[in-house]
Amino acid sequence: MQLIELSANKESFKTVRFKNKIGLNFIVADLKDPEQSKKGDTANGVGKSLLISLIHFCLGASSNTEFKNKLKDWEFQLKFLINDKEYTVKRSTNNQNKVIFNSKETNLKDFKKQLETLLFEIPENVSQLSFRSLLPFFIRPRKASYTDYKNPNAVKNDYQILITNAFLLGLDVVLAEEKYKLRKEKERIRKLVKELSEDKLLKDFFLGKRDIHLASQELEEQIYLLENDLKNFKVAEDYNEIKLEADRLKKELDKIQNQIILYQNQIEKIEESRKISPDIKKENIAKIYEEASVIIKDNAIKQLSDLQKFYEHITVNREKRLLHQKNSLLRKIEELLKDKESKGKDLDKNLRYLDTHQALDVFIKLTNKLSDLKNKKENILKYDELIKNYRDEKIKIEEKFINETKKTDVYLKEAEDIIKSLMLFFRELSKRFYPNATAGITVYNNDGDNQIRYNIDAKIEADASDGINNVKIFCYDLTILLKGFAHKINFIFHDSRLLDGIDPRQKAELFTILNEFIIPQGKQYILTLNKNQLDDTKKYLGEENYKKIIENNIILKLKDSSPTDKLLGIQVDMHYE
Repeated sequence: MQLIELSANKESFKTVRFKNKIGLNFIVADLKDPEQSKKGDTANGVGKSLLISLIHFCLGASSNTEFKNKLKDWEFQLKFLINDKEYTVKRSTNNQNKVIFNSKETNLKDFKKQLETLLFEIPENVSQLSFRSLLPFFIRPRKASYTDYKNPNAVKNDYQILITNAFLLGLDVVLAEEKYKLRKEKERIRKLVKELSEDKLLKDFFLGKRDIHLASQELEEQIYLLENDLKNFKVAEDYNEIKLEADRLKKELDKIQNQIILYQNQIEKIEESRKISPDIKKENIAKIYEEASVIIKDNAIKQLSDLQKFYEHITVNREKRLLHQKNSLLRKIEELLKDKESKGKDLDKNLRYLDTHQALDVFIKLTNKLSDLKNKKENILKYDELIKNYRDEKIKIEEKFINETKKTDVYLKEAEDIIKSLMLFFRELSKRFYPNATAGITVYNNDGDNQIRYNIDAKIEADASDGINNVKIFCYDLTILLKGFAHKINFIFHDSRLLDGIDPRQKAELFTILNEFIIPQGKQYILTLNKNQLDDTKKYLGEENYKKIIENNIILKLKDSSPTDKLLGIQVDMHYE
């Protein structure tokens, strides 16, 4: 892949034609204030960093809100070559989820997948390798991309950093993926055990406070007894109705019994009344008569015989009335006894039914209890099984870890020549800048309990300083471009940030190296830079080489003297990184 041209649908845009499909292409900014080169994508910039962002935008970068809000109705078009075949992609700032790829509209996901297939030979079943994760090694997208040579994506995912570098350096990424998966599986099992250990039911077992087998046996016995109870359980759907009826009968029987007792008490009183005789002897009557004759006139006093008859009549009527009352009460008692007997039979029938049947809600409660016991037992057994599986799996994973480590040792010995060629080329480039510095690329087998298969390190002695760190980035990127594997990207696009902190002598050497390696190997190199970053290299390159290497390869000049001289041709305040 080589870049041909970046254009836009607005006349103000400065079309960027990368005229050297093989060779060097410089975009130079002539700034009033050279210090603003450090401000990158601010309103004061002329568009050097913006140019890189626009190329990434055309090559499937995530949607950019700043472009949508600040560049409404803009459409950018990028032309590029892959295996000498020209491709064109258009992407609008309004509808960023769609692109037009070679005149066909497609969604962003499919577009990136097409480019991935065209440019990279990614093995199946290897995660975190994609067109977008690999492209930044060839066109570092942002300021943070120039902090760490092996992390142009500026991600915090150690495995992604490893897998992308291993892939481009030609290392076996399947070995890296295998360790990653083993570690993930190990973490999954640990997480599962942690979740189990936090379960209230299982916590005591996890902590070793209870014997899991004894607890399981105890639950088994409880389940057996409860299952037998439920087996003999007769559910009465009308249990509650019958119970209410029995309660009603019981109350009525109690009421009847109370009424019978009341009547019996009344009969007892009648019998007592009958025993009290009102009988008066004739002598007493005569005496009464004699006493009365003194007071009452003779014509008002009846004969003694008439009084006796009258008294006898009263006595008979009293007895008759008491017997009548008694017999009436006896009849009522008899009726109540019959009613009591009938209701008693109904009550006995209901009680016998209730004795042999039980309510549905009781059955449900027992069933729920059985279900709870079974769940507890199942959880305990599952926990026990999982712990066994965990131990077995842990042993298997440890064995696989050891085997994979051994396989990697063997592989690294077999791949020694590949690694050595990378190391020597990186070292050769580094020595051109710092002849006395220890430098090289090393790859070691990481046998630690982690997700990282290889320890990859590109080193230039004293590379902590900004200048040396940027030289290391340059050497590493060139190593991937010229000596890397499994890609068809034939260009590198660096931002002017690369030159920050690099001594003029080393900058001159950088341009010399580009001139020596890029054209002979059919590659393309693009660099944005400030004019002042070029001026101080003239005396080290010499007039002839400066013109040949630098001036003849300047493809575009941008200025900050007015908005029309900037990349967009207009003044826009954007923070797009």
